[in-house]
Amino acid sequence: MLLLTGFGLGCLTCLFFIIARDFSHLRVGQVFLLLLCAATAYLVAPLVPEGWRWIAAVLQTAAPALIWALCQLIFAARPRFRSIWGFMALYSFLAPALARPLLSDGDASPVAMFFGFRLGQWFEYVVVLHGLYYIVRYWREDLVESRRRARLVFLVIVCGAVGIATISLNFGLLNDYSRGIIVSLASMISLICMVSGREGILELTQEKPSKETEPVTTSSDSLSKGLHQQTPEPVYDQDLEALNSLMQSGYFTTEKLTLKQLARSLEIPEYRVRKLINQTLGYRNFNDYINHLRIEEAAKRLVREPETPILNISLDVGYRTLSSFNRAFRDIMDTTPTKFREHESTEITEQIL
Repeated sequence: MLLLTGFGLGCLTCLFFIIARDFSHLRVGQVFLLLLCAATAYLVAPLVPEGWRWIAAVLQTAAPALIWALCQLIFAARPRFRSIWGFMALYSFLAPALARPLLSDGDASPVAMFFGFRLGQWFEYVVVLHGLYYIVRYWREDLVESRRRARLVFLVIVCGAVGIATISLNFGLLNDYSRGIIVSLASMISLICMVSGREGILELTQEKPSKETEPVTTSSDSLSKGLHQQTPEPVYDQDLEALNSLMQSGYFTTEKLTLKQLARSLEIPEYRVRKLINQTLGYRNFNDYINHLRIEEAAKRLVREPETPILNISLDVGYRTLSSFNRAFRDIMDTTPTKFREHESTEITEQIL
């Protein structure tokens, strides 16, 4: 047991120093460091003196919330921490931490136990599954090769280890050996991946300019320029010409359009289409690319056709519901379709006058 614990601690320590050295300036690195602290608390909990064991219990309870936050930062196109999922992640950690000293006497009511511990345990399962959902949801649409490979690592190793540990803790299935095995295997494989694939991981986590972070001009005259500023690489000229020609025909308005459908229509292998959109046009996610094209067209029509209902425009450019159109428009243009139309109409009127 001590041998397994020592080996696991060694792997966790090496991981901690690598992450602290290379990624501590990024939010994803900071969250990963906290996850390593939670894993350490989970591993050494049986060795902690009885009077201090509550600290280890509180720290290890944070693992599901941290894995959810990690999946958001790496795999979500636009992380949303202020959401019902964020609330559940926070509750799953804070509620047991605050309730533990108050309900430790064993005389607490069933209601207090439910809101203090049981509800938080259910939320742990929910946020871990939601993190897995983000990993799997856009597997094919993800255009960054290093991130596509990282999905499998996270799915099998990190989320799997946290899920097994959470279920084991909540149902009392743990023993000292199982703790050591879970942490040692997960940390050893993660350490191997971190050492052997450091460059790919840096590309995965590095915050660099992309279509997700570039500000978009709200003026209708410069909208197209703001959405298409990348210079194509010569190697992709022929493919880019075919892609632009297809999109200019309005193909992007196809409902439920997928990368596979696009590749089939272009008669180009999927991997080449992925590289074209990612490396030449600068998008990291296929849905972001399609949304930008749709919103660009919608923005033009909002100004050009002031009497056309917004719902009609949203359906015409490929959205099935007005709510999904409004959400995509707000994410890209940082305003609502109604306000955008009013603002652009006011500018046009002022120019005329």
